[in-house]
Amino acid sequence: MRWVSAEELRMGLDLASLIDALEAGHKGAPPELSENLIGPDANRYLVRSAHDGNMFLGSKLITIVPDNPQKRALPSVQAVIVLFDATNGTPKVALDATELTYWKTSADSALGSKFLSRQDARILVMAGAGGLAPWLVRAHMLVRPELEKVLVWNRTPDRARTCAAMLMGEGIDAQMVENLEQAVRQADIVSTATMAREPILQGDWLKPGAHIDLVGSFSPDTREADDETLLRARLLVDCRESALTGVGEILIPLKQGVIEESDIIGDLYDLARGGVSGRTHVEDITLFKNAGGAHLDLMVATAVLNRLGKDK
Repeated sequence: MRWVSAEELRMGLDLASLIDALEAGHKGAPPELSENLIGPDANRYLVRSAHDGNMFLGSKLITIVPDNPQKRALPSVQAVIVLFDATNGTPKVALDATELTYWKTSADSALGSKFLSRQDARILVMAGAGGLAPWLVRAHMLVRPELEKVLVWNRTPDRARTCAAMLMGEGIDAQMVENLEQAVRQADIVSTATMAREPILQGDWLKPGAHIDLVGSFSPDTREADDETLLRARLLVDCRESALTGVGEILIPLKQGVIEESDIIGDLYDLARGGVSGRTHVEDITLFKNAGGAHLDLMVATAVLNRLGKDK
């Protein structure tokens, strides 16, 4: 069985091609999915599996340790993907999914933004300054090249400052902000990637026409946006099955009767096939829940293997 390292992944991927691959993948039939989350209150172990009925089946094995960056200089999320031949069951390849997750998650959000955000978007707010934040900024700016400024917020200002400095080093006009409300009130796109358990984003902060990209909620008890945010927005997700299986961003307001399943207008499969219109008016507020899912990991891993020739 082959091992594909983070370095090889970087050689076999570029964001523009990956976004195109995800769009193409969502025009096909959805794979069969399953998900299992275990662990104590903070530290979690998550297994996401997919079977596309064609080339591969496999699982992504994920550890989530929120205090890793501060205490151990390690990522909060670390992972490995193992793929098997879908025909004969032979173990095929394992991939560094800590690296792959950065690519997959940012491309997922970028594809949502491509369908939903306004083409004249100028200001991006990045709430959260962890390892994923720079990737999300790069991805949003790739599909919305008219973006002029990035405002970075984090509960720990020093981390926001460090993230903004990194982006500035890449030629991006980025600055740290301490007041999230003031930043969001001027934002055309708001991307959130935090470990928040209670909402950090309030719906009455949003200006008409804004696009919201919610990334951080990964378990049934985590949430980044309040009820008003969901009620004001046209609500879409990357995958209905993933969003309705394990993310509090959707499950909590559903359970409380704030929204109904019918309020989810569509997902990336619907958008890629032209089955729904995400934005119907220039002043619509659109919300995209990036729930992730093993189908995305399968699409990305397949794209990598095709590029590297390791599926032969």
